[in-house]
Amino acid sequence: MRRIPVRAWVGLALLGGLGALSLLAGRVFPEVLAGTCPLGRDPSHPDRTVCELAFGGLWISLAIGLAAGALSTGLGLLVAALARLAGGTLERWVMRLADAFFALPDVLVVMVLQLAGQSLLDAGSSAGLGPFGLMVVSLALVGWAGPARMFRNRLDTLEGQEFVAASRALGGHGAHVLRVHLWPALRPFVLAVFLSRLPAAILAESTVSFFGIARMEPMSLGRYLGTSYAALIYEGGSRVVIPAWLLLVLLVLGASLASQALAPRPRRA
Repeated sequence: MRRIPVRAWVGLALLGGLGALSLLAGRVFPEVLAGTCPLGRDPSHPDRTVCELAFGGLWISLAIGLAAGALSTGLGLLVAALARLAGGTLERWVMRLADAFFALPDVLVVMVLQLAGQSLLDAGSSAGLGPFGLMVVSLALVGWAGPARMFRNRLDTLEGQEFVAASRALGGHGAHVLRVHLWPALRPFVLAVFLSRLPAAILAESTVSFFGIARMEPMSLGRYLGTSYAALIYEGGSRVVIPAWLLLVLLVLGASLASQALAPRPRRA
């Protein structure tokens, strides 16, 4: 059994700690932050303290990252599994499509999708999606290609194993082999891919929101930084920006450490 590296535990502890802190501070006990925040009130939002906005934004950014990461990972896994089951020409064309999507600049595509989606929202054609749902769907639509390529390559490697060949020799069909033999070996890889999508989704959302294109309400960390960075020109303005920036860095660092440490490595001969 493979030993989980220390940095994976560090990353998971960072993610879990930040998640619990954002839930307690930003959602369960927000009045505590309002009355005891040592950083004072935000000049751009005088009715809120810096602590309220920073930890509230942390909760929104983490929720967007988790939802978008899960959706893009699920879409990628579905596409890869169907492509491997179909095989042949269809698999090649599906993976070429994934390569084309993977080559697109994520942030620019998300910006276009956000502008198009907000136009639909303004016209009343929201399809049940608010700003949060629109951002999650936008991130998933640009983020599925990477997981699809990784899952397809992983499935290709696993199908070369002797136990898979033995199962097929005994009459096992594609769906049976995938469900009984390949899926148990693929599960740890799914977690690593999901964690690898988490920082990418958070950074993409933060960038788009920072430039004011996404209308995230309540504000995410990116939108909060975008509306408050002007405070840096004033004396003491760093107290407004640095806490949110630090929370964003720790969030991305935790997910990156966990995903890199949990990613499967080739066995040594």
